[in-house]
Amino acid sequence: MIILAIKKVELRKEISKQLKIVGAEVSILDFKNKNFLKDLYNPVISAIVTDAKIPTIPDATTIDILNSFSNRIPVLVLKDLRSQQKSTGKIMDFSSNITIIDLGSEAALKGVISTLAVMNEKGAKGAKEEYQTIPHYNIQLPSQMLKENGALGIVTIDASNFSKLGVEYGNDVYVKVKEVFSAILFNMWGKKGAFRQTDLIFRQSLNSNTYVIFMNRSRNKNSLPLPGALEKIAERLSAFIQRELWKEIFSQSEERKIPTYVRKIPLVGVGFCGVINNPCIDSHEIIEKGLNASFKAAVVQPKRTRERQRELMQTLIQSEKMLYPKFQGIFHLENITKEIIEESEKLNSIGPLKNQIFGFESLIRIDQPSVDKDLKLMETMGIEAKYLRPDILLDMAKSTKVALELDQACLNHAIINSDNLPGMLMVNILPRNLYYIDKLAYIFNNRENIMFEVSESEAINNFDLMLKARNHLETLGMGIAADDFGKGFSSLERIIKLKPHIIKFDRSMIENIHADKVKQAYVKGMVIAAKILQTVVLAEGVERWEEAEVLQQMGIELIQGFLFHRPEDAKSIEEALQTYTVHTVA
Repeated sequence: MIILAIKKVELRKEISKQLKIVGAEVSILDFKNKNFLKDLYNPVISAIVTDAKIPTIPDATTIDILNSFSNRIPVLVLKDLRSQQKSTGKIMDFSSNITIIDLGSEAALKGVISTLAVMNEKGAKGAKEEYQTIPHYNIQLPSQMLKENGALGIVTIDASNFSKLGVEYGNDVYVKVKEVFSAILFNMWGKKGAFRQTDLIFRQSLNSNTYVIFMNRSRNKNSLPLPGALEKIAERLSAFIQRELWKEIFSQSEERKIPTYVRKIPLVGVGFCGVINNPCIDSHEIIEKGLNASFKAAVVQPKRTRERQRELMQTLIQSEKMLYPKFQGIFHLENITKEIIEESEKLNSIGPLKNQIFGFESLIRIDQPSVDKDLKLMETMGIEAKYLRPDILLDMAKSTKVALELDQACLNHAIINSDNLPGMLMVNILPRNLYYIDKLAYIFNNRENIMFEVSESEAINNFDLMLKARNHLETLGMGIAADDFGKGFSSLERIIKLKPHIIKFDRSMIENIHADKVKQAYVKGMVIAAKILQTVVLAEGVERWEEAEVLQQMGIELIQGFLFHRPEDAKSIEEALQTYTVHTVA
């Protein structure tokens, strides 16, 4: 029997109604009744749900009574923490055995119902349809499982790193990511490849973003999973969770539940521990020690994921076929007309723009079939080859300390595959590689007409070395472009000091510039400054003719974007240029 001692009538009615649906026996306790203590100590009571304050007795007495009960049966305390802290400045000191549910949360009722459904005998058998969300943790539940089973497998999920999102994007984003993550775990419950419906998952505490799964009896024996099985389960869950998070990040904008500007989510740790019952030791103590050990293991697990990512990056870097470049055309803007663009779109070919070509930018890509075929380790990493975009690759390379090596591999692929492309080859490079460009001379094979793009979103920590590299490149027939101008570390002072041969405006400065007077004024000013510096301005990310037309009127020399050319492999570009004959559009 579940006792409800809740003052709010509507809340009490709703909880009672939901519990009866799942077959629970419910009794309402009236604290105004002088015999309420006798009713409270009824031996058939299986759980208690109560307000934080009992109006007929002092707070200290309430705490003592409920703390005492929490040593034997599950106790849920419902309270609005925000209003309580505002009025008293503190939270009542309940035992850690008590589950506290914040009524100030929108999902509070679902949490109450799900937690009580687990406490109900029928719910504990694994009927997931009885739960509305992930239940809240109460130590009495795994304690009972331990006594019944003789042993328990414990898997913990530590997503506390999500707090970094609150620092970077604000608390609203952090809360939304927590909600999405909780929904992912709830949907994993009973799903093939995740964990069984008869296992129990709980939100570990009121404010933390950590979860715990208690593995029910082994599929093979009424005991702990076999040696090594828990570790495999933890690894499988880790990979499953990471895949689900990547799916969210790469879902279509209208389907995404978190803001599109959130491009990555911190790694989630998954730990494990097995415990066995010992009648000479309090079961609560056994569970707590098991949880602590599991959470310690969860801290280590992301390090293993990082190590696998490092192995992946090293394999990609050394492979001759898993990485390959596509090339996007860069064009002289002055003589491009709308008619030329329309013909290019109609033919789906770069051919009509061949007389306007300045060069091509190399953009690295993943050969997905090769990675899927040759790297079975991707299955345990929690990321699929289709998600390995250039920005993801670079971020992974940075976090695994192989960014320089990846950068060098991309340079090598760009040079090898661009021999027959006309004009300038533009390639991205990290400042630290550019400082020692002579040591990478073997990659370039005495080739000239290379423009190295140094991202303005990267910090340049040694300007003297950068200036020396710039001057040295000129002697080799090469140059420097300031990439992504308009974001990150970009500034006019940095441009004046570096004197790059090309300034590339970031697409954020170009998008809808035809309708934005502020952007127009800013870009006009930079065009004037660039002429004084004898630097060429390139606008990238152009997707509309209206944008190109405004940029053309401003005197922008070079242009790049999907409006003109979508990235292609070098062979396709060469064939298009060879087969197309330029003619005058009437």
